[in-house]
Parts: sequence; structure tokens; C-alpha cells
Amino acid sequence: RGESIPKIDYIVQNSNMLRNGLAATQFSHEIGHTIVTRMKQLNVTGPILIPSPITGLTATVNRIKDPFPTRQDLLQFAVSGPLLGMLTSVLLMYVGLQLTPNTKEAIPLLPLLPISLLKQSTLASGLVDSVLGSGFVDGSQSSGTLDVPLSALAIAGFFGMVINALAMAPYGRTDGGRAATALLGRSGAQGISLLTSIAFFIISFTYNDNTSLSVIFPFLLFMGFYQGEQEVPCRNEVDEPGAISALLAGFAWFLMFLILTPA
Repeated sequence: RGESIPKIDYIVQNSNMLRNGLAATQFSHEIGHTIVTRMKQLNVTGPILIPSPITGLTATVNRIKDPFPTRQDLLQFAVSGPLLGMLTSVLLMYVGLQLTPNTKEAIPLLPLLPISLLKQSTLASGLVDSVLGSGFVDGSQSSGTLDVPLSALAIAGFFGMVINALAMAPYGRTDGGRAATALLGRSGAQGISLLTSIAFFIISFTYNDNTSLSVIFPFLLFMGFYQGEQEVPCRNEVDEPGAISALLAGFAWFLMFLILTPA
């Protein structure tokens, strides 16, 4: 493959694949929100893109124009985007790992993902080990390798996982914060938001390289300055969400934990 495609064309092809793959993960996120807004006839703004110097995208913001009817509606809207985005990203990373070439001609042309950054995600590290061989990540790190060559789709899936997992963080007006408000009420969500901000503040000082910090730091700034306030109250704040919606929220937070927890 490396011989049949000129080097510059192969690099451009990888660049386009990385851009389109990352766009697909965020598009699926917005599709999740759109399905719920259409089904429930909710009034929200279109997505506002928040850039990032490393991933290209820190988050997207959908403002709620009119208060939602119930906490169930708020929970379903909040969870649908990040959950679909995370699942799409995991699938994209898995497919990308399967398509990663191992020929000596193609490997030097592949984009690189820092090992230290990959190790910040238990789920991503596990996917790499399951496809490329058990102990691949730890073995690469112990041998002194700083970066691992992966297909552009795999790297797009990795960053899509991180972006969507951060969106599910239970803080303020993030999707995760809205889900916490719907499930725990406003006072309970305030406590969770405080714990989340403390956790991210501590995590930001545990990164041992600038690349890892540069991924999380733009989100911390965005979260602190623009997403800190709680969401507007629903018209019915009394009725609690259903059990199935709560289970889906729990599953989304479980995925978030696996993605953002270091291996």
C-alpha cells in the first residue's frame, strides 16, 4: 500500500481521514440531541463549536431556549448526545485499529499518538491491547517508545472518545451536569459539580507531559468560565426521571469513567 500511493498523497489521505473521523464522532453526538429534541419538541439552539489547540474541538454547546417540560426530558436530551458520541468513537477507534497497517513502508507515514496520552484512558489502552496484541501499550512504553503509529481513524476515534466523555462530566451546564440535575435535583447536582471541578483540578496536575495537559486544560477553562451555572429549571421539577433513562445515564457515566481514567 505504501508503494502504490505516493507519500504526500498518503499523508493528505490520513489528514482527511482524521478530520472526517473526528467530525463523524461529533456529528453523531449532535444526532443524538436532535432525535430527542424532535421527538419531544424541545426548543434548543444549534451547536456552537468550541475549538481546542490539540483536538480541534473542545466541546459543542446547545443552549436551552425554553424550559423543558420535565426532568425526564432534560435527562434524555443530556445523555443522548454524549452516549451516542462515545459509542461511535469507540467503534471508530476499533475499526481504525483493525485497519492500521503494519508494513515497514506504511508505518513511517502514519500519524503518531503519544503513549503517555494513550495511557490516560483505560478504555483506549484496552482497545489497543485487544487489537494490536496483549501488553502492546506497556511494552511500547517500557521499550522507550514515546509515540505509537496508528491509523488516522483510530486516532480520530480516540479523541472523539475523550471529547464526548468530557461532555458527560457532571458539571454545571455540560450534558453531564444536566443529567445530574435531572437525576439528583438542583442541590444534589451542585454538590456533584463541586466534586467534579476539584477532581479535574487535581487531575490536571497529575499529567506528566504537556500533550496530555493541553488536551484537558482547554476544557477546564471552558467549563469554569462558560458552563459553571446550573441549567434553567424544568416546568415540572417534581416528577423524577424513569428507571430506563436513569440506567442509560449510569451507563454513559460508566463509559466516561473508563475513558478518562488512566490505565
